Amino acid sequence: MELSLSYFGLSIFLVVGYFYSSFFQGKKLPPGPRGLPILGNLLEIGPNLHQSLAKLAEKYGPLMTIHQGSVTTIVASSADMARLILQKHDAEMSGRIIPDAINKLEHPSHAVAWLHTGEEWRLIRRVLTTFLTNFSKLDSLCELRHGVMQQMVQHVKNISNTEVGKGVEIGKLVFTTALNQMSNTCFSTNVDEYNYQDSKGFKNAVAAIMEIAMKFNVADYFPLLKVFDPQRLRPMANAAYGCLEGLCDEYIYQRLHHKEKKLPRHGDLLDSLIDFSQENESDFTLKHIQVLLVELFLAGTETSTNTTEWAMTELILHPDKMMKLPHGMKPQELDTKQSFGLTLVRAVPLVAVPITLNP
Repeated sequence: MELSLSYFGLSIFLVVGYFYSSFFQGKKLPPGPRGLPILGNLLEIGPNLHQSLAKLAEKYGPLMTIHQGSVTTIVASSADMARLILQKHDAEMSGRIIPDAINKLEHPSHAVAWLHTGEEWRLIRRVLTTFLTNFSKLDSLCELRHGVMQQMVQHVKNISNTEVGKGVEIGKLVFTTALNQMSNTCFSTNVDEYNYQDSKGFKNAVAAIMEIAMKFNVADYFPLLKVFDPQRLRPMANAAYGCLEGLCDEYIYQRLHHKEKKLPRHGDLLDSLIDFSQENESDFTLKHIQVLLVELFLAGTETSTNTTEWAMTELILHPDKMMKLPHGMKPQELDTKQSFGLTLVRAVPLVAVPITLNP
């Protein structure tokens, strides 16, 4: 009896899903592969999304329709088409679809990554520009960033001197470095150690959120399944975000206590955010600070880790690039404060070449 009910429920889902997807396929949309009932083009896209879309664009043109399950997506695959869309429909394209795993959390309602263009979004962008990304602020935090890099280099030297032949896990090394870069910018302290013992919990919390974000969530492609949360990702996301938010709250309230006691300021991002919040409490609350800190930790670690790990992988796969520096270049220290006084017509490509490390 229970098996019959299960099959009946599945049949209802398939029929409703078929008509749901057929309705959107009947709309006047750009050309694209028709796809299968229910699944759409998921099988055609496969795991290598960028390669699959490039091949499909050769057949269907720079603007095409892709059906990801029950979700209809318009893909612009040329620079000219993307420019046209963003210039004429900038407001409509500025928002993002919130993944189902975090849609019910309080976090997306104040996160600049998920907010649509509006007063709150503009305020948070202004806060970031004023207290983090402007040149003078970045320059004032230069010594902190250099200190973290020196710690990383010293760690690699220690391994090469004491554990000859032992390899370095680039992903973990860069992840720890990126995490400490961001924590020094925000809190003026490290939150992780290179012995990979997560003493303060930041590493596990960030890693858990990154893992959830990279999972294929069937509910994102078949909205009818959202009510069931079949992969149980929402509780996992709730626990991971709750942990990271709790860790950030500890620093926020500790800093508020320091301010009440009139203890010396740290002069970091958190001090600036608290000052701004107390001056604009109705518009920028402590919740905004918490969400912004969580966003910075997530955005500031994942991208750096993945990019560096991929770059090192490419160098290992192409050893000829490691033999010598191109065009007779010689390794030298880079002074990030040096001003060239030139207006560059075209950007110079970044060349990453490993060299012998002098102990």
